[in-house]
Amino acid sequence: MEKRYRPNAAVLITDGQGRVLLCERVDGLYSQVQTVQGGIDAGETAREAAVREVYEEIGLKPEDFAIIGEQKEKFRYDWPVEYKSKFPPGVLDEFVGQEQTFFLAQVRPDVKFDLETHHPEFARVWWGTAQELVEKCWEVKRPGIRAALQEFGLL
Repeated sequence: MEKRYRPNAAVLITDGQGRVLLCERVDGLYSQVQTVQGGIDAGETAREAAVREVYEEIGLKPEDFAIIGEQKEKFRYDWPVEYKSKFPPGVLDEFVGQEQTFFLAQVRPDVKFDLETHHPEFARVWWGTAQELVEKCWEVKRPGIRAALQEFGLL
């Protein structure tokens, strides 16, 4: 049986001045810091999912940002057994991991984030360096985030 990966859109946010947005999870599920990201719903394109996730997770409407890049290659990773065990039975059974499409979005440096627009995923967000994001993200996602940052010229 072929491995199935959950389609996912990940969005690296930049202020156009070399900084990237670091997002601290409220649950600490698998890492303290990550990017905006989430599953792609049925009938939705990766870009549409990226725009939706930016709104749901950090409260920015489409007019508040511009998607200025899409990574050529998707990044696949398998969920570790201990990660899958944190979810109720059946929730992640269909997939062995995720296949991420990375996007680069640019915002004004003074944009205001709203972390309460949806089910809150982040306790706080702040501007940092691309290297800081790579060092603080979940090690399973590190190769994908590093490759995307490099492709987008941020690392």
